[in-house]
Amino acid sequence: MKIVHVTECLAGGVLTFLLNLTSQLNNDEHVIIYGKRDNTPADIENIFGDNVSLIYWKNAQREIRPKQDFAALKELLHDLKQISDIDILQLHSSKAGVLGRVASRILGLQRRTFYLPHGVSFARQDVSSKKKLFYVWIEKVANLFAGKVIACSSSERDLLVANGIKNVVVINNGIEVSDEEPVYKKPANPLVFGTVGRLTFQKNPKLFNEIAQRFSGDDRVKFLWIGDGELRHEILENEQVKVTGWVTPDEVQDYLKKVDVYISTSLWEGLPLSVLEAMAQGKPLLLSDCVGNVDTVKEGSNGFLYHDAEEAVEKIQSLLNASGETMLNFEMASYKLVKEEFSLDLLRDAYTSLYKSVLF
Repeated sequence: MKIVHVTECLAGGVLTFLLNLTSQLNNDEHVIIYGKRDNTPADIENIFGDNVSLIYWKNAQREIRPKQDFAALKELLHDLKQISDIDILQLHSSKAGVLGRVASRILGLQRRTFYLPHGVSFARQDVSSKKKLFYVWIEKVANLFAGKVIACSSSERDLLVANGIKNVVVINNGIEVSDEEPVYKKPANPLVFGTVGRLTFQKNPKLFNEIAQRFSGDDRVKFLWIGDGELRHEILENEQVKVTGWVTPDEVQDYLKKVDVYISTSLWEGLPLSVLEAMAQGKPLLLSDCVGNVDTVKEGSNGFLYHDAEEAVEKIQSLLNASGETMLNFEMASYKLVKEEFSLDLLRDAYTSLYKSVLF
């Protein structure tokens, strides 16, 4: 198959997803039409496999600017017309999802077009209610032009359908999960609660800091944020609370090994790869109750969900008092769940089946 991917943001979770998918579907030819963000790797042309070619989409950008968006659409149409025998057109993130579906309709590729939001735009909590309604309207209109929408979690599917988006299928995000169980970590003293991500409004470092400060002076617990970002100043660092700054992917995994419980304070997600990575290392979960996070927790089995700082503090207290056997059961349940529901093998098979369903 020849699969053309379109994204205005080849960075972060979209980049990780495309690296995973193109490596799993390594017998297929992939063309990626992409725009850049400030965190797009400088060597982007060199990090994909031999089955992948890239075309730079210079007019692509995140914000809504009609004049530049029209130029981006024209450029996208031109690039797609230069690619012969397109079997599948897959669109990644909201701007590519809109412009790509318009282009798909013009080029007659509607039936073979799929749109993966990587986090629904109207789930954002950093915009007004009026703007959210505008995003819903845009998604509904684009939904009429072409293709199916792929939700990366069941909770994201529910959100899409509840807002009138049709033709939605679910394919869970996935990561590579070893067949060998991880070396389960004996709970440390202090117990380390850690998270991975960019310090942004979405990840809610203000709540992370609030929770950590509730345990100020309590030598049974420490908090670790693996990453950096523009809101680093919202976390008060001290002997109990640390922010690592930017680290390499290998260093992320090394830091995760030191974590006893993975904590998320996110306001919204699609289905977070960082949580899946933690589960693959056998980490119990303590996650904010939001879209995406809810799909990874079996309450009381591999961890807990919470709604606010008070509830998070209560759950942390219960984990501090949990027996070694209870913590081990949490760890084993996390690994079992990611292995059974969120592996790259499952993702590969699901996408292969979906693509073939519109070709044969």
